Amino acid sequence: MRKNIYLVGFMGTGKSTIGRELAKVTGRAFIDMDLEIEKRFEMNVNQIFDTYGEDFFREKEQELAFELIAKSNHVVSTGGGTIMNEEIYDAFKKSGIMICLFADKNELLERLKRTNKRPSLRVESIENKVEELLKERRIVFDSVPIKVNTSNMTPLEVVGKLVKLFKIRNNILEKLTDGHFEID
Repeated sequence: MRKNIYLVGFMGTGKSTIGRELAKVTGRAFIDMDLEIEKRFEMNVNQIFDTYGEDFFREKEQELAFELIAKSNHVVSTGGGTIMNEEIYDAFKKSGIMICLFADKNELLERLKRTNKRPSLRVESIENKVEELLKERRIVFDSVPIKVNTSNMTPLEVVGKLVKLFKIRNNILEKLTDGHFEID
């Protein structure tokens, strides 16, 4: 049984695109939480927010998160605010490997301006809203032990870095005995 890999981080960092590729390379199933919720409601995230509100969406997101922790061998792309819920954060931490993707603010803004699929960015000033959300979420994102900067990198380059990280991690775990690790 292989643990799930949870890709977390701010919107626009590449969680969905990188997650899809990482799943292929690691032989895991891929689940994009936002797309799964959209499929269940036959509405996009904007429509769900408009029809039912953000609290309803977050409730459904939590339900899905707890379904996913019961599974194994998945790469899960989360929504930008998913791990702001402490119960989800703790559940992901216990049931898999959390990796926080991040990017420089200017690159994020460039990426986010290309789409209107982000309900929290349907505002007059995207720059101000991004700054506000980054500030609000920074402490939680910073607490994730594994972080990967996706700025100026293709999704495949990021996946390559992650695969190297997993190989190093597995090598360390194989050599770990009685809580000690020795480097030859």
